[in-house]
Amino acid sequence: MIPFNYNYELYSQIVEKAGAIEPRIVKLLESPHGYWTFSRIIIRKREIIPEKGIKILSDDISLYISSSNKEIIKGIVEGIEKSPEFKIGDVGFLVADIKALKSKEIKNVNIFSTLSPIVVRTVKFEGDKLKHWDLYPHDELFLDRLRKVMLLRYHEVMGDLPEDKDFRIELIKFKPTRLIVKDSYIRGSLMVFRYYGSKEIAKFGYENGFGEKTNLGFGMVKIIEEQ
Repeated sequence: MIPFNYNYELYSQIVEKAGAIEPRIVKLLESPHGYWTFSRIIIRKREIIPEKGIKILSDDISLYISSSNKEIIKGIVEGIEKSPEFKIGDVGFLVADIKALKSKEIKNVNIFSTLSPIVVRTVKFEGDKLKHWDLYPHDELFLDRLRKVMLLRYHEVMGDLPEDKDFRIELIKFKPTRLIVKDSYIRGSLMVFRYYGSKEIAKFGYENGFGEKTNLGFGMVKIIEEQ
């Protein structure tokens, strides 16, 4: 049985293992600009126990990690190979296998499905105080804020702005989520969506995650082939 809110626990252990091998990448791993991302823990057979967590019925589980920065991937892989033990809640795991997966081609139009929720936030006044406000795809500000976040992150991570800066999304499926990360509630969106526009931003989001908080395990996507 693992808890629902394992993101920060998993993130901390990955950073610690990679940092022990390559200390200089810790700053990148901890950066709020999101130089990498990881998926939810993939459990093929499971049972949801309300108020308790996820009961694992599979013999093994999987985790996907992605980054456009090869040094980050190298540091994480070498760190996990040296120290393959993880603990999530009260359960211990041993990494038995690490595989490199081939990236899929980014096209003019792509269908993405989330492997971890996409987080998009804005700031609103409540009384005389500013407060973070999580947005869902049906919110009017969602796409505009997502564009700004992706351009800001792209510039920070890649060092310049993409030639094509515009994109839009068409929602196919959506499920809201709410997780506790450290001491804060973060609301996100599990989505299947059709993406139109900038190939550069699409590739960046595919490799480093869409939206915010990607280094904490949000915004990872996979490509679905359209039938």
